[in-house]
Amino acid sequence: MTVINIIFVDKDDNVIGAGSQQEAYDKGIIHRVVRIFLFNSKGELLLQKRADHMKTNPGMWADSAAGHVDEGETYLAAAQRETEEELGIQDVVLKEMKKTYVEETDKYKRKRFTMLYSATYDGEVHPNPEEVSQVKWIMPEALRTEIRARPSQFSEGFRLAFTAL
Repeated sequence: MTVINIIFVDKDDNVIGAGSQQEAYDKGIIHRVVRIFLFNSKGELLLQKRADHMKTNPGMWADSAAGHVDEGETYLAAAQRETEEELGIQDVVLKEMKKTYVEETDKYKRKRFTMLYSATYDGEVHPNPEEVSQVKWIMPEALRTEIRARPSQFSEGFRLAFTAL
């Protein structure tokens, strides 16, 4: 398996190099990620349940799609790639919502700038079983209730991004 380098950045989100995801986690290097929230015309948000074998947040509910920004990519290019890789969705018009800096600590120390994108999408979804075990559409209010009742079923990064809306 080929290791794809991700972009490393400084505290102002300026590119300072690239390396592996594991290196970023092990050394606490700031890096870039994207999160995509797809809404349908009814206002429901598409969630994905991460596959059980994933390195981080296995079996947890998370963003419609998300991932690291690879070396040589822009935030938008990464968001488009992840949407296609994880959900089989191409050519959706993604709108930049906000950029935040977040530090998460579980078994890793993750420091990252997160760019959040959203789009309206009513087409078919074809989840990649290598990354996604299930998808569901849910109204934001119902999702807030679920997160309050069962926060451990949702990835921390998703909870932070969703509550920041």
